[in-house]
Order: sequence, then structure tokens, then C-alpha cells
Amino acid sequence: MLIDGLELVLQPTDSVEWLVADVSLSRAFFEGVPAARLLARTRLASDEKDLARAPLGATPLVSTWDALLKRLLAKSPAAEDRAKRHVARQTRAASDEGPLDADASTVAALMCALAASQDMDASLAEILASPGALDGATPGPEPVTLDAAVARASGSYDARLARARVTADLRAPLFEACVGLAVRSALGPIPLARVVAADRSLRASEVGIALLRPSNVSLYPRDFELEVRGGDDRRMARLERAELDVLLTRDPRELAAIVARVEERTTPRRASEDHGGARGLDTLLADLGKLLAHPGDLLLSVSLGAPLQEEEMAAGGPASVPSWLPTAWSSQVAGEDLAAAFERGAMTLPRLRAAVARGGDAALDAVGAEMLKAAEHPFASAAFAELLARSGRARDVVRLVTYFAVAPDPALAARALASSPAPELPTVLRAWLEAMLPTDGAPAQLGEDPQTSSGARLTACVSSLAPYPHLYRAVRPLLARISDAPPPPASS
Repeated sequence: MLIDGLELVLQPTDSVEWLVADVSLSRAFFEGVPAARLLARTRLASDEKDLARAPLGATPLVSTWDALLKRLLAKSPAAEDRAKRHVARQTRAASDEGPLDADASTVAALMCALAASQDMDASLAEILASPGALDGATPGPEPVTLDAAVARASGSYDARLARARVTADLRAPLFEACVGLAVRSALGPIPLARVVAADRSLRASEVGIALLRPSNVSLYPRDFELEVRGGDDRRMARLERAELDVLLTRDPRELAAIVARVEERTTPRRASEDHGGARGLDTLLADLGKLLAHPGDLLLSVSLGAPLQEEEMAAGGPASVPSWLPTAWSSQVAGEDLAAAFERGAMTLPRLRAAVARGGDAALDAVGAEMLKAAEHPFASAAFAELLARSGRARDVVRLVTYFAVAPDPALAARALASSPAPELPTVLRAWLEAMLPTDGAPAQLGEDPQTSSGARLTACVSSLAPYPHLYRAVRPLLARISDAPPPPASS
């Protein structure tokens, strides 16, 4: 089935989705963000979903994301190990940037590309441009090709990936994966025949508006827009949304009258077009109106299949307790093991939160003690501080202020302090900062080294609290005790 101007070849049994996405962001993902970081951010989102679906108080042992990685890369141990290392290295940056929701086919495309790259920091565009990447080419000192087993496993989520070693141009599926990461809202999947019938009805109606009018603006990057073939290589097309926005902002009574006249004219054909009671035009337009309430570019996407189901994940093997999950929180190494796992990217912040919540006060005590070793694992210590602060326990206030004193970056520690609901925190914090000032009431000297100058350190600490008014108000007066005069010369 051909849709005029969209360069898509579709089957009558296909289903499609309307998407509203930020195409500019998609291009930034494709060209400027490491593929491993994109995957690390999808891992965060997947872990959050796993925890949301788990019974209250339980920590799921099976990770949907890990199960998918295993299904795709288990038959290529070298690629699996490389992908794990690349993603783990990007975990810290991914935690700062936040989760990216993605379906299984999007994650499969990203893993497929990452499995073909030796560069931890390469974007998808750079992976595709590297010698030998994904196409079996041989130039270059170390040609990188996609393992046949990886291609076959990826093909169960997107048939184009299975042809990676033969004829497929993977620029389209990989760019479409980036579009999937930038989706703001979606409608569907809807049977293609139903969408085409609604499109024809509206084109022939008094309004003369098309649901599937192709945009004059390119979806794919210009450097390969003309080279990516239509049909089997493309699964997305950009649509014009301006006239739909105008139509769907009409008075609801006027729009209902238009729909009634369209349906009255098409009633004799409806039995053959509805495919067993699909949604009517009024419902379709109402849903489309909700979709277009979101800003962004309107796209049509061919559904590639259902996401990975829980029973499929269970088929990957029996669940086992992760090595990073302490079995006894009273152990002296419980916090240390957890910090090491988090620091190297073996676990994500959502799973860390769940593990500590399940461990209760014993777990909070363990991570609280380990938190103070900020020089050994600054990333883990910052995460532990946020968990301890959110617990709201009064006994943790002094420990959090102590962490603020020793943290390499006071801004991270300040963020944790600000999340604590403890009413005594501002008072304790001010008392600790006052202890850094001369006891005789003289102004503190700034000095040259913030590591050795109490005045410079105090200034840095107070400045880091500026975004948090309830804490900043309590400590700002202390700045008056700091001298901006140069330090006295050293005695000869």
C-alpha cells in the first residue's frame, strides 16, 4: 500500500502510530551524544519501570534492560562485555541527564550499533562513519563489523537490523531510534486501513483536510536524506500539522457536525473499513486533538511489534541475587560493596534507592557511614547523601553536615542537604560553619588555597547553598566575617 508523498511502502495488515517528537533533539542525539550514554539513560528508565511494577517493598531481581541485552548479545561474549563496559562508564553522566523512555526495538537498535563500536564515546553518526562499521568494509587499522549472531537477535525486534551485514542501510533505523527517544506523545498503534479510510474521508469532505499530508521539511539529516531508500529502509515520515491544528481547534459543536456529515456519507462503506469495530472518526479526531496539544513535529511511524514481555524475560534464565545487593546490612563491607558497584556503573540510582529502602534503618546506617568516604567514591557518596537526606531521620543531620564538610564538590552536598526535611538542619549547619571562623571574632582570611583556607572554604560552602533559600538565609550572615584583604606576607 502506497501513501502519496510519504515514501513508505506499507502492508494492509500494518499498524501505525502518530508521534509528536522533537526532531532537533533527535538529531542532537544522533550526531552529538555517545550511543552508550543514550543506552545508559534508557537503562535508568527501564529500572524505574521495573521497580514501579514490583510488589510493594520488593526489589525485582530480573532487570528488563539486562534481560534484553542478554537476549541480543549473549551469543557474542566480546560484544556483550564491551557494551556493558561502555554503558557502565556512562552511568554517572546518564544519572545527571535523567532517564529516557524507550521501547525494546529502540534499545535493540542502539545496542546493535554499540556492539559494533570500540569507542566508548562515539555517537551513532560517528559509529556509522567509522571504517568497517556495520557494513563489513575492510579499510582502516581495526575494521569493526556487526556480529552475525547480534544481527539475527536484533532482527527479532526490527527486521532491518537482521540485514545489517547484507543490504540494509542502518542510518534510517538508528536515526529513527533517536526519534523514539525524543517522543513527547504518541497515539496508536492503529490499524493502517482505518487511518487511510479516515484520511480519504476527510480529504473528500467539505474541509478538504488530510490526516496524512507529507511535510516539505526533511525528517532525516540532509547528509543522507536522499540516500536512504524508501520502502523497507524507512519506517517514519514527517507530516504537516498546521492544518490539523486549525481543524482541531474549531468549536467542538462545529467539528462534531462536520464529522457527522462525513460519517453519514461514508456509512455504506463502513462495514468493510472498520475492521471489527475500530474507533470512529470522532474518537480518532478527539485522540488526535489530545496528541497535538503537545508541541513538536508530527510524524507517522510504522509499528514494529510489541515490546518485550515479562514471560519472554523469564525465558532468559533463572533470577539470581545481584552481586552488589548486600545480604546482611550489618556487615562491615555492605556499604563498601554497594558504593563500589554504584561507582563502576554496575547498578543504577533507581535500584540503589530500592535496595536501601528494602534494607530499612540498617541499610541507611550502612550507607551513611560509607558516605563519609567521599574522596574514595564521590559519585556514590553523593547518591548516599540524597538517600539519607530524604529519609528524614533526625539522627542523620550531623552526618549529612559532616559530609558537606568533606565533600569534594560542595554543590552536590548542598543539593542533598536541601532535600532534608529536618527542621534543625539550618541551625546545625550554621554552627558548623561558625566553627570555621576565628574564635576571637576577627575576620577570616580568604587565603590562596581553598583546601587550606577556612575563609575560602566557607565562602564556597555558603555560595553552594544560594539556590536553597531556607538554608542560605541561615548562613549568609557569616559572609560578613570573611575578609577580602590579601593574606599577610610570610615571615622571613
